[in-house]
Formats: sequence, structure tokens, C-alpha cells
Amino acid sequence: MRTFVSVVLSMSLVLALACCRGEKLPSRDQIPVLRQTLGNLERALAARSAVAIDSMASVDMVELGLSSDSLMGLVYGPERNFSFVRLGNYEIFYDRERSVIDCEIQDSSKAPGRPIKLYFKLDGKRWLLTRFEVAKRDSADVSDTSR
Repeated sequence: MRTFVSVVLSMSLVLALACCRGEKLPSRDQIPVLRQTLGNLERALAARSAVAIDSMASVDMVELGLSSDSLMGLVYGPERNFSFVRLGNYEIFYDRERSVIDCEIQDSSKAPGRPIKLYFKLDGKRWLLTRFEVAKRDSADVSDTSR
């Protein structure tokens, strides 16, 4: 009888631990935090503030050879003369520790923006930029405005 009780208790403990370790959905509370993070990055880019961008960057970004200067070069172009207005048309994808924000680098014209992907990781309560890259347009995207 003692063995049977031990086996049942052990199985119950294993089952309880397995249930606790199951994947939980990420908190929806992170959506406004990620929006605010994107807004902060947008303001830093508009101000051309390398210091503000660096304060949002993780060590991972530096290890990849990326910097605030390379991000501003992507946003403003090699001649640094693009008339940046905002990061628009964004979509946020995230889990409990990572997020990707697909957005467009936009100027004041009505032309489609240049797509960019911004990757973040959660560090305590802050989302830090880990990398960025030029995104490819969806094949369903029609960016020909000459019609």
C-alpha cells in the first residue's frame, strides 16, 4: 500500500510540474509597452540622437556590428538626406522574451515607406533593440503608385 501511495504522489507531482511548465501566452500588457518603445525609437531617430538610440540597444546589437550610426544610415540613407517623419504601418509580433516589429520608414510624401524589421528582447521590464534589417515587401504588396 505504501508503494502505491508513493507512486500516485510521484505521478501527481510530475503531472503538476508538467502543467506548470506548459507554454503560456504572452501578456497583452506588453502591447502598450512595445508601442511606447517604438515611439521612443521614432523620437530618437527624428532627433538624430545616437545617445538615445544607444540607450535602447542591447549588447547583442553591438556584437552583430550594428550601432546607432548604422541604424541612422539605414533610416536617413547614405547621404543622410532622407526626410524621415516616422516609423509607420507597424505590426508587432512577440512572445514572452522577444519581439519583432515590422514597420516602414516614412517621409512626408504619400509614397510607400521603406520596410524595416526591428528585433527586441525583454530585459527586465525594458525591451532592448537587438538588431534591425531591411525587410522585404510582401509579394502581395503593390507599391507601384504610377497607375
